[in-house]
Amino acid sequence: MNMLHRFKRTKTAKALLAFILFIVLIGLVLFTPWGNRILSPIIEKSLSAGFSTSMSVREFSLTPKRFYLMAQDRYGNTLSTQGGVSLLTLRLYAHYRLECLVPKGMNPISSPFKTDGAISGGIASMNIRGDANIVGGKIYYEGELRRFHLSSTELTFDSLDYQTLMHLLQYPSDTNTTLSGTIELKGFDRRDITGTIHLATLTKHFNPTPIVEDDNTTFSLRELLADEFGRVKAFKTDITMDASFEHAGVLEQFAGIALAGELTLTGKLKGDEKLLKLKATSDVAQSDTKFTLIIPDLEPSSIALDLRAGDAEQTFKLFNLPSPIRGKITAYAELNTTQGICNLSIKNAQTLPAILKEHYNLTQPPLRFNADLTVNMDDQGVHYRASFASDLTRMAIDGTTTHDQMLRELLKTLR
Repeated sequence: MNMLHRFKRTKTAKALLAFILFIVLIGLVLFTPWGNRILSPIIEKSLSAGFSTSMSVREFSLTPKRFYLMAQDRYGNTLSTQGGVSLLTLRLYAHYRLECLVPKGMNPISSPFKTDGAISGGIASMNIRGDANIVGGKIYYEGELRRFHLSSTELTFDSLDYQTLMHLLQYPSDTNTTLSGTIELKGFDRRDITGTIHLATLTKHFNPTPIVEDDNTTFSLRELLADEFGRVKAFKTDITMDASFEHAGVLEQFAGIALAGELTLTGKLKGDEKLLKLKATSDVAQSDTKFTLIIPDLEPSSIALDLRAGDAEQTFKLFNLPSPIRGKITAYAELNTTQGICNLSIKNAQTLPAILKEHYNLTQPPLRFNADLTVNMDDQGVHYRASFASDLTRMAIDGTTTHDQMLRELLKTLR
């Protein structure tokens, strides 16, 4: 008893007593109705900061094992979550539901949506999974956070309304196209990102819309990846992609020109912050086409396009133009920031007089021909070299010919 009496007077005993009192106080603050009322304003402030809009807590309760929270913004969009929490192991198990029926406040996409799912795990690793009804379709998602940093993500989306997506991006669109696909990426926390992206569209109705004019703002990959101080942390990436478009016209706003016809492509984005390469292949216009984009220091520097044995009629169709010829087209183009070259060859071709008359106002008999065209571009301008040989006439253009002169000579030959 004397030993116990002496222990009570020591600094260790006083510290232990203070710790016990602190735990009891925390319990009183956290787990009682009175304590819940004290915590509610703190939670409101955190939610308002997180969603960048004013939030109010409608219901909140926290016990040593369970919690429930329901909050709303001023427009009636609702967040609700409930589950279990262990303060001893710092682990969380919860279900959540987000209903954003008004495109304001906590709604980040300006379109109504609903999502619900589950969160489980702790600080070292936390899993988030769920599904969402959004832009007329469905999204299933799963992700892993490691120490609250994204590690991996998997998305499966089905029948998203493409026209709504385009309107959210402030692009005009008139189509009933739906977008489906999967995205599986991992290694964000290690900055070694690998995975696959698959996209596919279905289109029954499409009307071309006016192309949005460039507002002279440029997209910079470096700015996208840089931190607030303009620095880009080292990373590596190896991502495989494939896409199929039932109607290429859905890409018109991004390409800046009218498009049509089917388009499929596969590609790979590989490299690091010092050098990225995007390589893609396609069977566009029944051809064997290869595309390469070189991006050193996150700034695109050169593009190469190699199209072999493409069908002429399908090629014109891709650009939403009636084809005035039949035949095979082979083309190679290489462009960089200061110069470029393009070689075009048309073999075993035949003109289509009806199309030339109706759409191009040219009258001439059927011609069988071969043609070659070389275009050189540099800071001195654009120059052409061409040859045209048909069963009626021949034409040759030297390398000093300008664009207008080349067209005049070609028209004379066709007439």
